[in-house]
Amino acid sequence: MAIYHIRYSWVAVYRELRKIRTDRGITLSQLSAMTGIAQPNLSRIELGGVDARYSTLARIARALGVKLVLSEPSVMTVSDVKRRMDEGRKRLAEHGIHARDAEQRLARKEERGIDTSVERRILG
Repeated sequence: MAIYHIRYSWVAVYRELRKIRTDRGITLSQLSAMTGIAQPNLSRIELGGVDARYSTLARIARALGVKLVLSEPSVMTVSDVKRRMDEGRKRLAEHGIHARDAEQRLARKEERGIDTSVERRILG
């Protein structure tokens, strides 16, 4: 059984599990049968549309034949935060979106299947 040490964010965990699944040629339907988790729920998890419990992620990992080991992320410095913000602004600019345009940013997330309901409630 392979061991994957995954750091940083839950979304990174979701993406890594999806990559492992696709690299092994396993469809969502097959993974659903292997885990007992409904296919639409698996899809939402992989896309980062929901926050899955650790036990759910461990069940998916087990079905994929990997052991899920989560590590504490390292502390980010101010320069790390600034660098990540710059990278985010560049990614938005590539899609013609200004970083301060909340509506366009949310629309871009929704195009990618990300649930923005909480952010929309916060923005009013």
